[in-house]
Amino acid sequence: MIVISVVVPFVLFVLCTGASLLLALKRNAELELSAPDVLPYTWGFFLGYSGIIVAVIAVVATLVAAMAGYYQGWFPLVVLYAVASGIASYGVLIRRRWGWVLHIPLSMNMGLWAFNSVYAHNRWREIPWR
Repeated sequence: MIVISVVVPFVLFVLCTGASLLLALKRNAELELSAPDVLPYTWGFFLGYSGIIVAVIAVVATLVAAMAGYYQGWFPLVVLYAVASGIASYGVLIRRRWGWVLHIPLSMNMGLWAFNSVYAHNRWREIPWR
């Protein structure tokens, strides 16, 4: 039980963070080559990739737990939140204002609200709504 509750989440965290970081660095390098006059967007790409990956993991884990007989009444809310967060993360990933407007409150972290609001504000002119 310790492996399932401690080791597996830690391994998933490391894999998710590493994959998101590598993808974000690659995508930002491509952005800098195609549009050298825009500000770097590494953090935005990292948030987008990590949000999508975590949303997929949350949905899959919730469905696996439900199929294994551990269904709880709040599982549909977890799936709904994960889907909404994944959509917002996709918006951040593709550099859209609507993604930031949805992602910031869905992060449910006051520190990230402040940091992400400043980050998005600094890039607001470079990212479109659509």
